[in-house]
Amino acid sequence: MYKISEQQIDFILNDISARGVETEDLQYNLLDHICCIIEQNLKEDGDFENFYHNTITTFYKHELREIEEETQLLLTFKNYYTMRKVMLNSGVFAAAILTFGIIFKFMHWPGASVFILLGLVSASLVFIPLYFTIRVKDKKKTSEKVLLAIGSIAGILGVFHILFKVFHWPGSMILGYSANAILVLIFLPIFIILGIKNEETKVNTIVTSIIIIMGCGLWFTLVISPMASKMMLIRNTSSYLRNEQLLKNEMAILNSMHDSSKSINLASETRIFNLCEELKTEMITGEIGQSIIPTDFESKNILMEDVFVEKYLADDESMSKLNELSKLINDFNKQPSNALLPIQIKFTILDKLDFIRNEKLYNTLNELNQIQMFVLQNRVEQLVIK
Repeated sequence: MYKISEQQIDFILNDISARGVETEDLQYNLLDHICCIIEQNLKEDGDFENFYHNTITTFYKHELREIEEETQLLLTFKNYYTMRKVMLNSGVFAAAILTFGIIFKFMHWPGASVFILLGLVSASLVFIPLYFTIRVKDKKKTSEKVLLAIGSIAGILGVFHILFKVFHWPGSMILGYSANAILVLIFLPIFIILGIKNEETKVNTIVTSIIIIMGCGLWFTLVISPMASKMMLIRNTSSYLRNEQLLKNEMAILNSMHDSSKSINLASETRIFNLCEELKTEMITGEIGQSIIPTDFESKNILMEDVFVEKYLADDESMSKLNELSKLINDFNKQPSNALLPIQIKFTILDKLDFIRNEKLYNTLNELNQIQMFVLQNRVEQLVIK
């Protein structure tokens, strides 16, 4: 049995320290383990240094300091492997459930919103934070840790942008602009500076940078510019005012045809017309702060924004009016005398009241205008027949 000398023990200890193992307890544990191996396997006349070097290489793949890093990681994160397992599972779950959500959405099956919500929330609040927490310990340089943190923040904001966009929640575009701004103005310059210096990563850095720039550029091509957005709002507001003018012209024609000698039951039609007017007034007042859009709206910058109607018609009173309006129209259309000129409500807000949050203000106002036009046309038809 080989007997290790004090000088050899000092040699092993110094070599362990020189190889990057700095934790004292770990140094002595390795020393004890290596000494036991040498004493049990090395012959008395054997070559100590050669046997030691062959033995020490069995403790690592690339460097002995790997043991130090793994130990520090385990000391810092006692639940490291649990965290890694949760990260992988959450990533697989987010990808799978989001895929199901997209399929359900395309097929118009129930549950699509729930799947999409769970998938995006899992990705942004579980997978990405855990990925950052685990990967940040693998980075030796502070600059690399900062870069990883910036990328993670941009990723979380990007996922939340999609989540808010899908569910029509306010602030979606702010999140999208923030994610892209962080990615292009902060992450990308640091990433290029760090990667371009190293010849081994230079090509990958350039390729990845090009992909990031193209990805952000593609996102901006889908975003309406401020000028284009304003032009669209002006066009929509102007179109609504033209429809209102046509409605007034139709009413003027009807009044000129009115004959008191002709008895016509207009109670149902009048209520339908008035309900439409009340709902339009509620929406316009909520949007611009006044019940009527002025003709010089453009100079006063009074525009109907591209907003969802849920903002103005989600309360109980408005929903009650919408339900009453839908019932009155259905009852009106069932009357034999109105069969030739039924009031069309298919593919309007009244045909899908459960999905009111998906309706835009401009479209809803025009749909109510069209219902009023049907009412006026029915009145004209009744006067002509009688």
